[in-house]
Amino acid sequence: MTKNKSIPAHLYDVIKKKVNLADFLETEIGCKLEWLETDTVARAICPLHEEKKPSFRLNKTEEGVWLYYCYGCNKSGTIIDFFMDYYDISNAGESVLRICKKFNIEDDAVLDPDDIKDAKKNVNMKKKVDCANIVASNQCRCLLRHNYEKNSVWVAESYKKINKALDEEDLETIESVGFEASSRMDK
Repeated sequence: MTKNKSIPAHLYDVIKKKVNLADFLETEIGCKLEWLETDTVARAICPLHEEKKPSFRLNKTEEGVWLYYCYGCNKSGTIIDFFMDYYDISNAGESVLRICKKFNIEDDAVLDPDDIKDAKKNVNMKKKVDCANIVASNQCRCLLRHNYEKNSVWVAESYKKINKALDEEDLETIESVGFEASSRMDK
């Protein structure tokens, strides 16, 4: 499946999670699903080719994406691939556009929740790092004024740790620097 550059990349994932392939097969195509496990695994006569015995499998992943595989015609994939196979669509981008139209999904209005979380995380991360830098620099100034010879190596190492702060684990290191600096000043 090749993605269309004019369609936002996250839209492919949104469609895979949002559109229920099992419901589509039953309501739109009239495919009779035989459920093997409650609402997660089913089999049916393949809607993509002529057959008498069911060779079409459908399962829902832990992420909520429906996948299909036919042992008879060897076709497989997600709702996007199914549209391509069933409606003889040549590329995934066109398939995505047809799915958006069919299920009233606005391709330019869909926001990827993970992108929103990442953006918020980056903003919060910057605030935390800025605050950590301020706290650490104040603590380090106090330590250096108090006893430069004793604390200069520790201060240099602390600044190296702060500059490497890229994820939550490093932020915990930075936050501990402030507490450690406070406890050293008391000694």
